[in-house]
Amino acid sequence: MHGKSTGRGLAASLGTVLLLAGLAAFAGGSPASADPNTTTPVSAGPADFTQAVPTGQPSQYSAPLERCANGVNHPVSGPNPILSEPLTTRFTSNVGLSEYVTFTGNQWYGTWNFVFTNTTSHILSTDCGVLVFRAPSSSDDHGYTATQPYGHPQQDYLEVPRGDGTSFYVARLGFHDVPLAQRQVAPGQSFTYALGGVPSSAITNTQIRDSLKFTADLDLKANESLIEHYGTDRLTN
Repeated sequence: MHGKSTGRGLAASLGTVLLLAGLAAFAGGSPASADPNTTTPVSAGPADFTQAVPTGQPSQYSAPLERCANGVNHPVSGPNPILSEPLTTRFTSNVGLSEYVTFTGNQWYGTWNFVFTNTTSHILSTDCGVLVFRAPSSSDDHGYTATQPYGHPQQDYLEVPRGDGTSFYVARLGFHDVPLAQRQVAPGQSFTYALGGVPSSAITNTQIRDSLKFTADLDLKANESLIEHYGTDRLTN
């Protein structure tokens, strides 16, 4: 089963698999750049990386494979530290990815899709990967989709309003009860993180695209230090 999470918790269905139209064209060039609601793609991260492979079986919750299956809230005292950190103005990643943002909706409500493609020759596991980005405030719908069925996704998630119509968002992707292969993205394949909410003139789609930092879990430590630093909450499954 594949899922989608919301600010009200993971509801009855966690979404459906998104088969991205024009994926082959994107892998070799840009998406429909004539669309004013779709940005051009940008690339970041090394073409070569090493990612540790977890041991264990699905539903074996003490095993490294299920290291992000469960989570707890990590409240921080005082202002969130992200508010004092420099703004990210260029897409960054610790693995080779391309990214673009597309918006579907109107001035009252819509969905931003962050579309990532694995540009390396290695299989990438997105399990426990962390996204940090800036977008319009008060998102009420957010989740993960992919070009193949991904099972039982959930999130550690946080929104930090900046008071200017935009917020920082922190999300750690987590999976459970599915084999390793269903948590991976092959070379040339894509995955998408979607954010729903009300558009704001305070930030453009290009600025949203460039604000994103993706950190894959390369050492099986689950990016725990990042989510504790920012004080994420675990959304219910």
